[in-house]
Amino acid sequence: MRIPVAQQRDIARLHFHQPQSARSISRITGICANSVGELRKRIQASGKNWQDIVDLDDDQWELALGTKNRSVAKRKVSPDWTWVHEQMQLEDATREQIWQEWREEHPDGIGQSQFNEGYRKWLGQQRVVMRQIYRPGDRMFTDFAGRRVIIQSSTGESPREANLFVAVMGCSSRTYLELVWQQTTACWLEAQANAFEYFGGVPNWVVSDNLKAAVLRREKDRIVLNPQYLECLKHYGTAPMPTKQRSPRQNAKAEAGVKLAQRWVLFRLRDRVFFSLDEANVEIRRLNELLNDRKLTKSEDTRRSRFLALDAPALRPLPSTRYELSEWRHSVRVGDDYLIEHGKCYYSVPWQHRGDVVDLRITGTSLEIFRRNKRLATHALLTEPGEMSRHEEHMPVAHRRVQEGEPHALLNWAKVQDPVIEQLFTHHLMERHDLTNGLKAARKLRTWALEYGDVRFLAACRYAQACNITAIRSIESILKKKADLMAQQADASPHSGVREAHENNRGAAYFGGEA
Repeated sequence: MRIPVAQQRDIARLHFHQPQSARSISRITGICANSVGELRKRIQASGKNWQDIVDLDDDQWELALGTKNRSVAKRKVSPDWTWVHEQMQLEDATREQIWQEWREEHPDGIGQSQFNEGYRKWLGQQRVVMRQIYRPGDRMFTDFAGRRVIIQSSTGESPREANLFVAVMGCSSRTYLELVWQQTTACWLEAQANAFEYFGGVPNWVVSDNLKAAVLRREKDRIVLNPQYLECLKHYGTAPMPTKQRSPRQNAKAEAGVKLAQRWVLFRLRDRVFFSLDEANVEIRRLNELLNDRKLTKSEDTRRSRFLALDAPALRPLPSTRYELSEWRHSVRVGDDYLIEHGKCYYSVPWQHRGDVVDLRITGTSLEIFRRNKRLATHALLTEPGEMSRHEEHMPVAHRRVQEGEPHALLNWAKVQDPVIEQLFTHHLMERHDLTNGLKAARKLRTWALEYGDVRFLAACRYAQACNITAIRSIESILKKKADLMAQQADASPHSGVREAHENNRGAAYFGGEA
């Protein structure tokens, strides 16, 4: 039937609640009496009462009463609208031409007017838009504008193009604009840090497109982010949220901010000539503030006032230090000497990781070594080719002993311990006529210090100095026979000059004298 379901419900209601003729119902509803009579027959044939059909939706209603529209136009074949849309994307395509080609293959299909109407209806169903509502302080949307600013050279060189970075807060739409030279990782991270400082806080998420400074590549089950970008956001306590590829609606705030920046800021600067990036940024910042203080179209508020009322209280605090730009080197193999090379300089890792593959993070002052996101070592950045930074704790015990046995290492250790030990080591390493045996003696002394402990070794050295002893065998005898300890006990005894009485002492009585 061609009667709309809403009017069918009115007829059914009157049929059940106010029994009367079809003509009477026709005058009330404005529907032809024959159509009213036909519907009443179908209701009676279905055997259903009002309670059975009152809560049915339109599809269930048509199925229960058999009133689905089965006119000729509905039964005609319709094309695959997806195929029609693909053909419409071709150059010089028209709906009439596509309908004619399709009609040649389907002579019984719908006509041109139904074709046009059906295609327009299908297009309308594809353009479903969901209005997003962003919580205060939750997201910051970032992007680069497509239009660039020309920076002239004051020295006669070729002019350069500067890129406009745009950051927009999701809730208040407050906007930050900055010109940078390129869309490289360094410029991208610098602009991100400046945006956080401009807003005075950090949002929960940073939304961006899929530029290489943010996303290296997309795989089937994961997104490979730029590690420098990820490190920067971790430093500020936020997280990245890259949009889907070719999905500008997911970054709609930034896209709208770009359009507004190009129309409201860049258009005003179309006739200005700039000779430096700093000069251009001064003017960009001035217009940026005017943009944020401009009243919104459908509100008396401004972007700044909305930001102060909504976003600002919800932002996370900035870290105590600004992010330091760093460079990463990935998949660097550690040598068998547990050293890695960077810039023709060498840096150590714990010897257990020799042969492993590590990642390097290089800043302006330091070099950090990571394996599977775990920091293995941190070194001061070296500048002279051939220099080596090797931490003692990174060396195996055998290598450490070898290093400790070098003359300069032995002297340095002795200086740290005590002047007595330093004097003894200086004698063997610098004053003896046979320095080869002197080095051997100093190494032996260092071994005894490890064996007997620093306190005992120092006591032995002091005893040897008091006795004017420097020979290695004599010092060994002192340590083994504990001569230094016995001397300390003798000095500590109050009757050190009187022998103790025991049964083997005969005394004066033995010789006839008085005891």
